[in-house]
Amino acid sequence: MIGIGAPTLLDFYNMLLEAERAGVLVLDELVRQVEDYQLKTLLKKFLRDEGVNCRILMTLIHDLGAKPTNKTGAFVDKVHALNNLEDKVQLLIRGQEWVARKIREFHYQLPAGSSYFFLKAIELQHEENVDTLKKYFN
Repeated sequence: MIGIGAPTLLDFYNMLLEAERAGVLVLDELVRQVEDYQLKTLLKKFLRDEGVNCRILMTLIHDLGAKPTNKTGAFVDKVHALNNLEDKVQLLIRGQEWVARKIREFHYQLPAGSSYFFLKAIELQHEENVDTLKKYFN
């Protein structure tokens, strides 16, 4: 059920775009910090996917006849506040979970067709990233 003050489709797309931009910045920094080859390879894949997601979201926003926000999510500052790599990766996991959860919460408002499938793909991608990182660190 849509409540008072529920985000519009445009607001939702822009919120996700800001989060994906933050993911790009964080992952780019982590890739440069990580020495472990296997983890670096995973993070590079995630970085590429986050960049593609930004492009998809900007296209969906343009399809609405709107201009994408230029903002980047606050996630970057939260990661910068942490001192060690493991804490940063744990926060990355929570950030990936957040994106997937937001899409699940909003899915009933997504238009049918390609927009719906693009967002479901982003949701699944983030869920897979979480599972992969959790397995890697356990």
